[in-house]
Amino acid sequence: EQEAVTRDVEYAQQRIRLRLLERQEELMRMARDTSTQAMEVGAFVLAAEAMVGRYPEILALSWVDARRVVKASYLAASAPLGLQRVSGQALESGEQIITFDNAKVQQQPVYSQPIAHNPNAYGFILQVPLIEQGLMKGTLMAEFSMDGLLRYWIPSEISARYALALQDDAQNTLAGHLPM
Repeated sequence: EQEAVTRDVEYAQQRIRLRLLERQEELMRMARDTSTQAMEVGAFVLAAEAMVGRYPEILALSWVDARRVVKASYLAASAPLGLQRVSGQALESGEQIITFDNAKVQQQPVYSQPIAHNPNAYGFILQVPLIEQGLMKGTLMAEFSMDGLLRYWIPSEISARYALALQDDAQNTLAGHLPM
């Protein structure tokens, strides 16, 4: 039984890693399109709406310019209002700024530490740099739901058998559910 649990946990972790990589690659394609095609704000909002519609674990998608100012944003209907970004608004939270600066320096996608959206909901940020001719022109900032990771990325045969939780390195529960 212990070996079966270990196998199932390893499989669930693999699925989460694979899904994160898939979303990262899709966001990188969108970032290339945004930076190389001089995308208009309206076209970005339509593309962001389509992506958020396809992937319910993504709560918000924002286009941030090189000065850390939101150029355009799309918020999922299910997202906490605190994630709403308005055009012209500067990034404000520590994790937003830290991941932006790291993406700028590394010129590659950067994930944040877990962030509390409210006392019972956690998420994280992925910032993908917009690079044009070797210069960073901003980022695409995707905001994910930890609960969405469990709900949409864990295979149903595993979530039906086990009580699952995502925990941070200090053993704080970030998301969880009981078997159905």
